[in-house]
Amino acid sequence: MPCALTSGRLVLIRLLALALAVLLLLALASGCAQRRADRAVFDSGYAALEAGRWSQAVKDFSRYLRMDPDSPDRGEVYYYRGQALVHLSRRPEAKADFLRAVGAGARSPIDQFARVALGNLYYEEADDAEAVKQYAAVLQDPHEEVPVPLVLLRTGVALARLGRWTKGKRYLQYLMVHYPDSPAARQAGRYAAADAFRVQTGAFSARASAAAQARQVRQAGFTPRLVRVMRSGRRLTAVQTGRERTYSGAASLAQRLRRAGFNTLIVP
Repeated sequence: MPCALTSGRLVLIRLLALALAVLLLLALASGCAQRRADRAVFDSGYAALEAGRWSQAVKDFSRYLRMDPDSPDRGEVYYYRGQALVHLSRRPEAKADFLRAVGAGARSPIDQFARVALGNLYYEEADDAEAVKQYAAVLQDPHEEVPVPLVLLRTGVALARLGRWTKGKRYLQYLMVHYPDSPAARQAGRYAAADAFRVQTGAFSARASAAAQARQVRQAGFTPRLVRVMRSGRRLTAVQTGRERTYSGAASLAQRLRRAGFNTLIVP
């Protein structure tokens, strides 16, 4: 009798083990099928992004995140969706996605791409302190695919706009020494040679025309000066006024000049 009981138990154990194995195989098959479905949605979103179909890309990436909100790839998905949102001029949503990409621990170099994208949005909004913060995090150890010359240029310019000219120039000089042939280095020269912002109301090929506008600017209550500048290989005479350490100070002066009827351009 004990032998019969033991044999019955063995059969039961084997049946349970078989059932568990079947359940495990089904779970694995289901997981594989789910991952294939997720990947298909991701690939569709990426193809849409590359083709410039921004709305479709946003739709596909959003679907992917709903299907697998805890995906280890979600940081990358947030970054790509943010890029599509930028092209759709949905900047606040794009900014939120880039922040999510950084917070989700996106793999390199996506994490740095997300910070550069964030920095660019802040830079374009003249939120220079936040731009510098994002750029500086990237410059600590930049990936080879990061556009380092552009990041150096914008960091230097953002610092200058904050009135931190000395520190800004260190970034600009590093750019010009280490990346001398880059377009960014050519732009850096103007800022590296300056220590303040001025507001330009016009630039003329004829000095007499510049002098005439300078008289108008003076009559409106401002103090103009004539400056020789190069534009597209042409030597012009510009009318400039003010000497502001910060971009916000120059922007305030430009606003007053526009109210007086002048066109304005803030220059270093």
